Amino acid sequence: MKKILILTMAFLLSFCPTIAKEKIQVQKNNDNGVYIFKINTKKYGNKIKPYVSKKLTTAQKVYDDNCFDLVVNGGFFDVKNGKSVSNIVIDNEIKEDVENYNELIEGLKQEGRLEKVLSRAELRVLENKRHKLKFDIAYHNSPVQKGYRIKHSIQAGPGLIPEMDLVKEGFVVIEDDIVKSQSVDILKRRERTAIGLKGKYLYIVIFTKDFKVDANEMREYLLDELKLQKAMALDGGLSTSLNYRDISIGSLGKYQRRVKSFLVIER
Repeated sequence: MKKILILTMAFLLSFCPTIAKEKIQVQKNNDNGVYIFKINTKKYGNKIKPYVSKKLTTAQKVYDDNCFDLVVNGGFFDVKNGKSVSNIVIDNEIKEDVENYNELIEGLKQEGRLEKVLSRAELRVLENKRHKLKFDIAYHNSPVQKGYRIKHSIQAGPGLIPEMDLVKEGFVVIEDDIVKSQSVDILKRRERTAIGLKGKYLYIVIFTKDFKVDANEMREYLLDELKLQKAMALDGGLSTSLNYRDISIGSLGKYQRRVKSFLVIER
């Protein structure tokens, strides 16, 4: 029996290797309630990718069931039916295509927001013929850099840096200089999830219930405090959630909403 237990443990360790030291740099900012995770894309870029669940689930569940170092909530989704409202590519294959969501597409057409929503910002992991990776944040309808193709991508928004245009991405509707409507409480202070790029590093930033921000405040923080070169928001509010080692973050402390997609760091 003891021999069987040892062999079983050895198999599990070989299947799910231990976490590499210093792969993810973590800091809880002096501003209480902000968590920052920093990953070297030159060393670990091949470990960063989106993850889509067949049914809505929590970051904690995905973290517990897989060999991931880190799991953070990803793109938008319809809470009523669990369908993705963000385009997602994994390993060169389209996993979620918003244009297949007919009910959503028809609704956006009637609102006159279809093209704006479809072109919202996305994180791209690009790959060339020599399998060299490059990370970028761009609008979904922006051309891909010559010589590269999209290996992975996960869409959400809004784009925050270098520019933020809430009207262009369909998050805000303005008439006669008055905000008539807004999506995902984008102008209200809420828990937020953001990702950004600076040099060779990918940043994941969580604004918790103790440091709620609106889109403008989120952008200012990422510019002023972290000096990011490019940044965008992932889904936020109740969807805000992350797991890394003994850190478990939800919108209401450790409470985590079930969501559709994630950004993960593999072991």
